[in-house]
Amino acid sequence: MSPAVAEPVEVATASRLEGRRRTVYRQKGLANGAALLDIVANGRDAWAVGERVVVDYHESVLVHWDGRQWRRLVKELPQRGRALTLSKVDASAPGNVWVVAEDQEGGDSGLLRFDGRRWSFIPDGIDESDETESAQEVIALGDDQAWSFGERWARHFDGRSWVKYETPISTNAASALSPQDIWAVGAVTKDSSPSEPAVAHFDGRAWQRTPLPSAVPADMFDAQLTAVLTVAVDDVWAVGNYQTADSRYRPLLYRWNGTGWRALALKEGKPTGLARDSGGTVWIAGDVVNPDPPYDSYYLLTHADGRWSQVKTELPLTALTQASGGRTLWGLAANEIVEFRKD
Repeated sequence: MSPAVAEPVEVATASRLEGRRRTVYRQKGLANGAALLDIVANGRDAWAVGERVVVDYHESVLVHWDGRQWRRLVKELPQRGRALTLSKVDASAPGNVWVVAEDQEGGDSGLLRFDGRRWSFIPDGIDESDETESAQEVIALGDDQAWSFGERWARHFDGRSWVKYETPISTNAASALSPQDIWAVGAVTKDSSPSEPAVAHFDGRAWQRTPLPSAVPADMFDAQLTAVLTVAVDDVWAVGNYQTADSRYRPLLYRWNGTGWRALALKEGKPTGLARDSGGTVWIAGDVVNPDPPYDSYYLLTHADGRWSQVKTELPLTALTQASGGRTLWGLAANEIVEFRKD
């Protein structure tokens, strides 16, 4: 990465937004380890996924918004997809929904797919000879396309069959403007060197890594990007974090302008969510992890019309998405789906 100085982010406290939120769904079973892990909205529909730890196995949690209410689905899932950790979800249409499904008990991991009529389980690998590890991310495109991603690989489903690609990075998150304009973010590790944040782009033919300006000190470790948001061809956001020698997390924030990436300097913490609402405001959720009291604190930043603001929050948000209709946002906080309104 080429040396660069990150541009400071000047944040104004937006106290007038304090308390502008409400819980729209709560998953029962928190005492047994229930957690919602990812959320996506597409038109009228929205989906949230997670898990419940029940004694000695994991139970799949899949929740659907039908335009009126959130409801958990159980019997709708195939038997093979009911005892899994559902970690990622994406949808491009009501009949093209994909979920990363991990088997924590050492069985078969794979993907869950909804085609508008029923859910099906797709095991890892294109065929019996494919020894690809479990997917870490999935995105949906068009009416029936999808990509899944993992450790330096990606697989493309064109509606009928899968094609596997090599990627120059290990992908944690991905986002697409079109089938010919896809961004993936994550990390790369060379030999015994610490990992460094990395970005790759797909132009319809191949995956290529794009350089990032350096925003990480030399003594950092576990540097990675964890979320990406595509707004336009010349406007892409990526967030992540790295750890310091004293076990504190520090944020990473980059923005693409169509020709290169620019580093922005957030003050502190670990970004945990990234989204854009229908009004054009970009939201970033974060967690400030402190090894000493008062331990964790949380923040929610907004960017609109070139100005940053901070929304006061005490919620440990882990994922964000534009809500279905209106200038609202949905976020995940442990076992709850929370709705935010900017004004």
